[in-house]
Amino acid sequence: MKSLFSKIWRVAHWSLLLLSLTACESDSPPSRAHNDDAPSHVTNDHYTGKKIALVIGNWAYRFKPLNNPKNDARKMAQQLSQLGFEVIHKENLSFEEMQDEVIQFKLKLRKRGQVGLFYFAGHGLEVDGKNYLLPTDLRVPETQLIKSESIKAQWVVDVMEHAGSQINIVILDACHTFPRPDKPHVTCEKYGLAAMNAPKGTFISFATGPGQSTPDGKKGTNGLYTGHLLKFMRQPGLTIEEVFKKTRQQVARETRNKQVPPVFSSLIDDFCLVSCANQAQAQLEALKNQPKPVIPQPSQPDNAPFALGKVFRDRLADGSFGPEMVWIPAGSFRMGDIQSGGDEDEKPVHRVSVERFAMGKYEVTVGEFEKFVKATKYKTDAEKQGNCWTWDDKKWKQEKGANWRNPKFSQSDKHPVACVSWNDGIAYAKWLSQQTGKTYRLPTEAEWEYAARAGTETKYWWGNEVGSNNANCWNGYCKDSFEYTAPVGSFAPNPFKLYDMLGNLWEWTCSEFESQYSGKEQRCAKKVTKNSSFSLRGGSWFNGAAWMRSANRYGRGAANRDDYVGLRVAKKPR
Repeated sequence: MKSLFSKIWRVAHWSLLLLSLTACESDSPPSRAHNDDAPSHVTNDHYTGKKIALVIGNWAYRFKPLNNPKNDARKMAQQLSQLGFEVIHKENLSFEEMQDEVIQFKLKLRKRGQVGLFYFAGHGLEVDGKNYLLPTDLRVPETQLIKSESIKAQWVVDVMEHAGSQINIVILDACHTFPRPDKPHVTCEKYGLAAMNAPKGTFISFATGPGQSTPDGKKGTNGLYTGHLLKFMRQPGLTIEEVFKKTRQQVARETRNKQVPPVFSSLIDDFCLVSCANQAQAQLEALKNQPKPVIPQPSQPDNAPFALGKVFRDRLADGSFGPEMVWIPAGSFRMGDIQSGGDEDEKPVHRVSVERFAMGKYEVTVGEFEKFVKATKYKTDAEKQGNCWTWDDKKWKQEKGANWRNPKFSQSDKHPVACVSWNDGIAYAKWLSQQTGKTYRLPTEAEWEYAARAGTETKYWWGNEVGSNNANCWNGYCKDSFEYTAPVGSFAPNPFKLYDMLGNLWEWTCSEFESQYSGKEQRCAKKVTKNSSFSLRGGSWFNGAAWMRSANRYGRGAANRDDYVGLRVAKKPR
């Protein structure tokens, strides 16, 4: 009797359920990102039993066939097999076939499985507060038919929990947009999926939040969420939380917050799809072998023309002054995801040497940019196209007539200029060069991170915690008093005497963006095509604190303009 009680207690204690409803994708402007700090490193790696997965891909629906689920399910099956799972892969199942496969899956888990994983790609939606997975023989997606002839997501959860496996992972790619005959004006993108409670030892993640959806992509490709999930699943040392956090960050970024996978968690312990020990050990070895950072020190007296923190302004042709600039001394630093827990595009961490240069003390202001516009009659990309992406009334919209003069985001000449494109930044720097006879430009991405870190290796130049009132980001995270942009210089400067390097507005660099570092971050792009993407740095008033990290980066096209994007100029000594 005591032995039976112990077994039941162990099953209840270790039952872990991961429910990820994945398929509500869309395209829209970048996002108000989550403020997830990097989770603590894993110290346990003790789940070594049999791993069994059931993968179902449904796409041949009568009422609306789908493209992505076929490839999603097949790639997932292949990935799980490579991760050591015994994989059962099924396609285009009827209602009864889905029931049978889930029950057979339960029996296999009960007999010999320690880790169970269920993956479904296909149509799914919420009806009366419950989420349903639709079989391919459903004739019409009508409310009562869905309730009686579709698989209830909670039933899958319960079946796996009762199987007795120590870990249960359920991933559902299940909210593609389609019309409902009983609700002709309410599609999945408005109806969404219902939030689910996470019992003890449970981790639930949807691919998108309630009321959001994902359009079906092209044949032969993966859906946005599953594509990123597959990438992060195979990275060693990532816990389940980290896998879905990284996936969530990428999806939110690429869909401009229209698809932000939420998390509902009551986890007790850590679990890694790939050995938890691998990455932690590698990071420890890397830290042992890394030379200490070369923290720049003043090499000249404070009154020397290039001294650390020396502020100067070049005269323009009309006798007035250009932007305030600060000399940044030469030095070297480790660039990228030093702290770990960042995105893949912040890797590899590598040492970069930077020559002496000057950086704008502040972001370019409305007053400074207006002087350029008046002198040259310059038309920004926003004015040429007649619009700019703006945030208003809790939603994004491509606002006609919105430009850098937008009074909501640029209330005075001391506010940073927003809604400016990379092209606009290049034009402004070129004008400064012509006016002063000096070489002004946008900073390279390496120069920007070097200047933002100012000799530090923490997440933010002031430390690893965002703290209170250190920068302007989404108010709930940074606890600042600004709803939109803040006047330049509203917060303390970093050790290089530069203001607002983190937060307020994303800042353009002259470097071409790439998915991982290979050298382009250390130079300005020479060729610009319609497909070129350029690096933005620093986060903004619209983003969470995680996006303000010194290592965080983001890429957009040359003509892109948003009310959370601005610029800062750099200058090389002659």
